[in-house]
Amino acid sequence: MQDLKNLTLPTLAKKYERESNIHRNIMMTRGTGITGNWRDFRTFLNELGPCPGEGFNLVLLNRYERTYGPGKARWMNAAQQKKHEEEFDKQLAAKAAEQNKLLMQAQALKTAKMGGVPTMGQWTSMGGRTVGYSEVAKRLNIPVSALSKTLRDGRTADDLVKRAGSADELIDRKAPWLPPEENKKDSFLEAFRVWHMQVLPPYSRAATPTFLFLFIALPMMKECRDELIDLNLWTPLGHRAEAARDAHVAWKKYTELMPRAQAAMMEIPIYASYSLLSELDKLCERIVTAESRFRAGPKGPGAQAA
Repeated sequence: MQDLKNLTLPTLAKKYERESNIHRNIMMTRGTGITGNWRDFRTFLNELGPCPGEGFNLVLLNRYERTYGPGKARWMNAAQQKKHEEEFDKQLAAKAAEQNKLLMQAQALKTAKMGGVPTMGQWTSMGGRTVGYSEVAKRLNIPVSALSKTLRDGRTADDLVKRAGSADELIDRKAPWLPPEENKKDSFLEAFRVWHMQVLPPYSRAATPTFLFLFIALPMMKECRDELIDLNLWTPLGHRAEAARDAHVAWKKYTELMPRAQAAMMEIPIYASYSLLSELDKLCERIVTAESRFRAGPKGPGAQAA
């Protein structure tokens, strides 16, 4: 690229104004979040290349990454970014599933060594009969792989059958905050059944699908907000920054969750008065504490309030 050799730095920055503005913005908002050689605009431009055109933004390949540098970012338009994020999420989900599988195997091995506790073997007692684990899972409407989570702390298959009935009573498939896609709705409700079986009996009525959705959604919204703040896009100044925010996957996820979370909060009176804009951190802390109490019991004075 001859311009890198022939032009002075001010002339280069003026000719490649958009690239220069993005570079300067990263330097100002990220500080140490840019590798040493990329602090030099010539190196930055040389390794990335010029922005291909309007509608392209500089996107971190790992959206949880906080450092710009070689191999960590590239120019993408909205369609390319969407495709990349979908593939990124698939790879992330596959890694999480593999890690979860290993954790479940380790837990099953630990449980088996304890003795006197249901294990992840092939058979157990249910309704006075010896049945296969697949039959238990079918009766509970959960995956066989989830039994290691639900058959803990001395719970029996008969205990879980009773809990499954309690969980089903709380499910409303027409709830406005549920995803409209039936497969996603089924996945969430399956996860709810597994989670509800781990909740202590005194909290079973409060441990609703609505609560679980907020427990999942609100930290995701907080994470999206913090990512946009890091990028100086939460309150964008100017049309270009606003367009960059609107195209960002974190903003799209945040705005998709916002109305659903608001609808869910209206179903739980103790959360309905919170503001998702000004009290998100406080609400997240409260709901995470409540979820821990649902599974482990109260810890200290005043722990009964959700």
